[in-house]
Amino acid sequence: MLKLIFGRLLQGLLVLLIVSALTFALLASAGGDALTALRSDPLISEQAIAELRHTYGLDQPLHTRYLRWVGEMASGRMGQSFFYKAPVGQLIRSRLVNTLTLAAFALVFAWGFALSLGAWAARRAGGWVDRLCSIIILLAASTPRIVLALVALAFAVHTSLFTIGATGADAQRAATSLGRLILPGLVLSVPLIALFLAQVREGLGAALGEEFVQVARAKGLTERAIIFRHALRSALNPLITIFGYSLGGVVSGSVIVETVLGWPGLGQLSVVAVRNRDVPLLMGVVLVTASAVFAGNLIADILLRLNDPRLREGGAARPMTSSAATPPTAQAG
Repeated sequence: MLKLIFGRLLQGLLVLLIVSALTFALLASAGGDALTALRSDPLISEQAIAELRHTYGLDQPLHTRYLRWVGEMASGRMGQSFFYKAPVGQLIRSRLVNTLTLAAFALVFAWGFALSLGAWAARRAGGWVDRLCSIIILLAASTPRIVLALVALAFAVHTSLFTIGATGADAQRAATSLGRLILPGLVLSVPLIALFLAQVREGLGAALGEEFVQVARAKGLTERAIIFRHALRSALNPLITIFGYSLGGVVSGSVIVETVLGWPGLGQLSVVAVRNRDVPLLMGVVLVTASAVFAGNLIADILLRLNDPRLREGGAARPMTSSAATPPTAQAG
């Protein structure tokens, strides 16, 4: 396990370095910088702008600016935001808590909903619950997040049942406000529900037809115990993999939801950074987002090996199709 974690960490550092270099180059190729807007101000001379560019190091070559940024990152600093006139690390820390809270709510809700409804549908394949799952999966997977966010915004405005938006001191307390969390969390969870529900229904449906499930039924175990103690474990590996990708995807994909519904997280912060050409701030957000994707994949790898002993022994995961592949809990009865 330690060898796996160490290897993944080395890979993650390399990926973060490549992502940061590509992002830095793309931002430079887009043209302009944080001082571009000052050129339209007649009260600011070209000489003053040139002095500011020199002060911030914007007149240096691209590779020099990138290496300076890498050096700041290596020393634990993320630079200074041009727009907010504050350390990037401080800005990101306050918003990261809000985004992670939103992501955790969306993941927990999607998991709980998918497991309960998917298990019900797997027990009654072809029934009305199974057909309902198909409709939910289709609608949840095909509806864009921006449409869901706009519908949620209209619902909140017309009903006043939910509080949306947070500014000033409220932004610092947004992560602890359940009233502000529910609506953006539900919107963010909808695509996850489609993924999890489809996998739970198919995975449990296949597992319930396996031999070890018939053995468990013959021993007189309840259907609930068979599903959640035996069948679910055999169908859990794909769900864990999806969870790993979803953890990073929720953090990186929250831009639309946070912007439309006024949730003060990293997504909203990245929009401000792009709009104002705030390169240090945008680089910090990109780095944190890429780290979240990497962390999600690492967590998934660890959970896969904890769930499947064959992976801990270095073997490839195979579908459980015989009594030899019976989960330990099913063998123990």
